[in-house]
Amino acid sequence: MVKIVERKCTITRSPEFEKKTLATHALNVGVLCGHGCLYCSTPATLRMKTSLFPEYEGSAFKAFAAGEAIVDPTTPDRLGRELAALKPTDTVMLSTLTDAWSPEAQEFNLGRKCLEKLLRESKARVRILTKNAAVANELNLLAEYRDRVILGLSITTPLSKAKVAEVLEPRASTIQERLDALQAAHEAKVPIFGMLCPCLPGVADRQEDLDEMMSMIRPFEPVAVWAEPVNARGPGLALCQEALVSAGFIRIANEVRFIRGEREHRDYTARLIGNLNVAAAGAGLKSLLKILVYDDGGRFSGDASSVIWLKC
Repeated sequence: MVKIVERKCTITRSPEFEKKTLATHALNVGVLCGHGCLYCSTPATLRMKTSLFPEYEGSAFKAFAAGEAIVDPTTPDRLGRELAALKPTDTVMLSTLTDAWSPEAQEFNLGRKCLEKLLRESKARVRILTKNAAVANELNLLAEYRDRVILGLSITTPLSKAKVAEVLEPRASTIQERLDALQAAHEAKVPIFGMLCPCLPGVADRQEDLDEMMSMIRPFEPVAVWAEPVNARGPGLALCQEALVSAGFIRIANEVRFIRGEREHRDYTARLIGNLNVAAAGAGLKSLLKILVYDDGGRFSGDASSVIWLKC
């Protein structure tokens, strides 16, 4: 189910993503993405934007649960003066809330159109983050501007657990398809960054899982690797648990259920940080690792050299 909207905003400053060292600005092509990732935290971000969801009693959560995707086909047409104001030191993230290559965005070719505008009419760098291998269709443009663009496709499970990703990310590209797109970009000499997010319990938090995931992205010579625990806000964990049970992944569902408590989530995050450090070191990527954690780190006692604490 796709809803068409016309928004006023285009490129916005993003202090949050600047703190994450990912970007200074954000460009989103809609409000809700159609990939349907069950753990998605965007509805929680939009919980106060009730006017966007009149059909769902003002609830972003109800819109998400109904499978609603909200896209703005006019986004590239409204890119104007903001482009000229961007500096070479700026980085625009495409995207932060939605995915510019999600199925509904592809219908309007929004990823390509926005990318062309950003690269040809501004001096800014562009960081692309997507879960859709269709971004490989833009390799000619990415290669042309390889000095200003960097590409990432989220890797959320090791290949050995790729079937779990198909349950939790029902309309995104498969893990293998994402790796194939990264390989094609690497062969075209397009710079790559790693994004292991979210690292769900029972899926991408054990040492062997993270070792495998690091070995999957290492051949692409990433310039940096970001990783993040799953966000506990909103109903995402409950939705994941329910879908995993239905698909027969009972053990993983129980691990997801277990971290829904505050203390349990904190303990899971601490273990994840330790395992990520070990996995990255084993892959020779430790100096490139950035672990994003929504905490102030006050109760953490391990190696936090790779952690970016997002609550200070």
